[in-house]
Amino acid sequence: MAVHFPYNPGSSIHNINNWFMRYLVFLTTLLTLARFADAQPAPDYHQQLTVIEQQMDDAWATCDVPKIMSYYAYKAVRMPEYSHTLYGRSAIETYVRAWMDSAKVSNCQHEIIDIQVLKNHLIEIGNAKATILLGKNEPYLYETKYLHVWDISNPQRPVLIAEIQGSVKDLARNVLPAISILQKAVPSPSKSSLLERINEKNEIFARNVMTANGAAMGALYTADAIYMPYYRNLISGREAISNYYVEHESPTVTKDHVNIGISSLIDLGDFVIANGFYHVHWKAGSSEGDVDGKSINIWKKDGGDYKMFRQMVVHD
Repeated sequence: MAVHFPYNPGSSIHNINNWFMRYLVFLTTLLTLARFADAQPAPDYHQQLTVIEQQMDDAWATCDVPKIMSYYAYKAVRMPEYSHTLYGRSAIETYVRAWMDSAKVSNCQHEIIDIQVLKNHLIEIGNAKATILLGKNEPYLYETKYLHVWDISNPQRPVLIAEIQGSVKDLARNVLPAISILQKAVPSPSKSSLLERINEKNEIFARNVMTANGAAMGALYTADAIYMPYYRNLISGREAISNYYVEHESPTVTKDHVNIGISSLIDLGDFVIANGFYHVHWKAGSSEGDVDGKSINIWKKDGGDYKMFRQMVVHD
């Protein structure tokens, strides 16, 4: 016997609504799972860079040039002590190979002291040391400080875009290999109001050096600034930096020419990363000479104007 159910015209709509709601729940669940699958935990940059620095130290000790160069961006800048600035990965690789042909490096170590994440860039500051054997010299423990600028657009694969390194104490030139790399002209940033403003700040620095006005230097730095001058350890805080300049800018040494230039600017809004260079002509009694060098400067907006936040300089 056939069983007949009464026809209910609303039942089809009810079934469609139930199916549609189940579909929405299913789709929402899939999207949520996809987000969790794609999401990556916030990187621990201190741990990540500690591993990278160790890998680079090992590569220097084993002369693994491809491994070293794998961490450099195509337009990276390297500022070694007692050598001109190297512009571009090709020039850096030529320098690294020339160094390895001249000297042996062992016991390389890096110690990270400070990390600042500035949008898609990271500033790493630390101390490093390595034993250098150059020619017939006795093994030399090269103790340095360094500043690395990383591009962290891909947080899982940081790449070096600028670096500078220099001794924490007086250093004889014959301790390091004498390497000269032929390069193209020094690059320069595009004209802009920002470039004009940073140039104005550099002119104040130059004027204070020429007038031996070390007491005025502290006001150009943020309260939490770190300054890394040549031949000594890093200096932390505006007061300590000011004390350094008062001592360093001695009126017994005349600087009759000071030029501070800029080779590149990276505008990060409240921060500016500037690669630069300088030339100073000095006189002290019957002696005189020229000093050339380079620097990485990180400026920070402070009270409506730019002040120095992180800075390191070394001589050519």
